[in-house]
Amino acid sequence: MYLSNHNTLKCLTSIQSKLGKLITRTLFNPFQAKPIVAAKDAHSNLLTDSEHVFEVQHHTVKPKSMNEYELVFNDYTSELLKKHGSTGLVHTGSWRVHIGNVRNQYVHIWMYKNFSHLDEFVDYSKQSLTSNKLNEHIIQHSNQICLSFSYFGIPQPKSKSDDQSNPNIYEMRSYWLKPGTLIEWGNLWHKGVQYRPDAKVLGVFSQIGELYNVHHMWSYKNFQHRKQMRTNAWAKPGWSENVEYTVPLIRKMESKILVPLKNSPMQ
Repeated sequence: MYLSNHNTLKCLTSIQSKLGKLITRTLFNPFQAKPIVAAKDAHSNLLTDSEHVFEVQHHTVKPKSMNEYELVFNDYTSELLKKHGSTGLVHTGSWRVHIGNVRNQYVHIWMYKNFSHLDEFVDYSKQSLTSNKLNEHIIQHSNQICLSFSYFGIPQPKSKSDDQSNPNIYEMRSYWLKPGTLIEWGNLWHKGVQYRPDAKVLGVFSQIGELYNVHHMWSYKNFQHRKQMRTNAWAKPGWSENVEYTVPLIRKMESKILVPLKNSPMQ
């Protein structure tokens, strides 16, 4: 009888503790930059302060064709920018996957002025001979249309520092969120990005393609620099709590280490 009562009391205490933590998280979360209220506008209008539109492309290439693909892609980029650079098209960056689920893959990011600007490129691939040559080497390709989180800002070209013999490495961390949690994610990361401001490159969320998909990109000189930056973040008061509050919002996550192509504005 005593053991039964003791176990019941222990269970009730555990429930009370978890319930108290949930209430504290909901009502007194110090990491929310602004309170979460019922949506009165499209999420995109609440999370971004820019009209710029980003296209995130993934090209999976035949392993034996990777060198040829990079040469053709360089020509394709030059052709595209020569024709449309004056209209505001920006080649944000291009990378090869160095560590990830698919190594024979490339990531390209393009920035358009707005959705009207994007409309001009609907049929471009059909008009380009270089694009057709590029497709000969591609096994699979996908793309997304994304908007940038206001707290990440617009990505800028990046060069390697004078003391570097190799280009920077870039980590692309992709998160698939539970539907309905994008505003909460943005509120939390508005604070979280301040723990590693020197490493941030880009933060976007999908508008077309896989939805509730977020990409954060970070830049490091090398793997040791990455380790040190992440260690420093964990040592700062508040970072662990920020992680604790964001983890329940995630359905799936993935990390890729990317190395820039020679013609990438981000080195």
